[in-house]
Amino acid sequence: MKPFEQGLVNYQQRLLAHDYGQVFCRFDATQQALWSYIHQPNRIPCINHDLLKHLYQHHADIQRSGGYVHVEQDNIVPIRYSVFASATPGYFNMGGDLQKMAAAIRQQDRAQLEAYAKLSIDVVAQRAFRFELEHVTKISLLQGEVLGAGIEAAMTSDVLIAEKQAVFCFPELFFNMIPGMGAYSFIARKAGLAIADKMILGCERYTATQCLEMGLIDMVVEEGEGEQAVHDFIHKNNKRAEGFLSAQKAKSRINPLTYDELKDIVQVWVENALRLSERDLKVMDRFYRAQSRLFPDTATVDEAKMDESSELQAAQQSFAVNQ
Repeated sequence: MKPFEQGLVNYQQRLLAHDYGQVFCRFDATQQALWSYIHQPNRIPCINHDLLKHLYQHHADIQRSGGYVHVEQDNIVPIRYSVFASATPGYFNMGGDLQKMAAAIRQQDRAQLEAYAKLSIDVVAQRAFRFELEHVTKISLLQGEVLGAGIEAAMTSDVLIAEKQAVFCFPELFFNMIPGMGAYSFIARKAGLAIADKMILGCERYTATQCLEMGLIDMVVEEGEGEQAVHDFIHKNNKRAEGFLSAQKAKSRINPLTYDELKDIVQVWVENALRLSERDLKVMDRFYRAQSRLFPDTATVDEAKMDESSELQAAQQSFAVNQ
């Protein structure tokens, strides 16, 4: 085996064998698809600091592998598709880590907020910039609630496939903030600035079908059919894969996303956070309590299961009454 190929093997053995904690992956050699799942059992499925570190390492390993997988003996296969999904039933992701965020704001801990924000955009940039690989098509599979930073994470893909029951919402404005890790950058490029304003400033919950109509996502399928839809897309796309990737590169050339843009906007987010009032933080606390009742730190989540949408709506209604 050539030294270059041996290097690929060593990197990829780590990629597929390594336990990333809140992220695990599997490789479908038939479709040359690497499935990366957010895995957060018995905790709020949010973008916490550890998840960001695990995603960063996972993305770095994909990049360092050169985009190849060692599947058996000396057989090295390219990663042609990177699929981003969640292993939490009913939830893709509920957004930022509200508890840690509120604590840092109350302490006026700029360093902690900036560290969280920088790692967030670093992770976003890794996937948004295709892991610096030319041959990888990125897909997000959305099978449940997708809130705040979860939408931003999902939109780093070329193709967004959602099951019909998926719901999308940016709740940040309820506690006087904005999503800062790419929401405006991604939505404006994909669906237009007016749609970005509508979603971010309106704080409304949108169905998968509504998001399809707005141009935010690319495909809606019935509940339980999401994974098969990904397989079907890959099968159909294989015949035109080079053309599809070239189209994505052309779009990026017309309206390129830069790291500096992400960095500048996330700094606006940090400054915004440090100006929040105690009243704003109490609203954030209310959202966190609604989330924590859904995901107690035990294995008996079903015993405490509640309707998440009604919980968030209750928090929103309480916020509106107190205006």
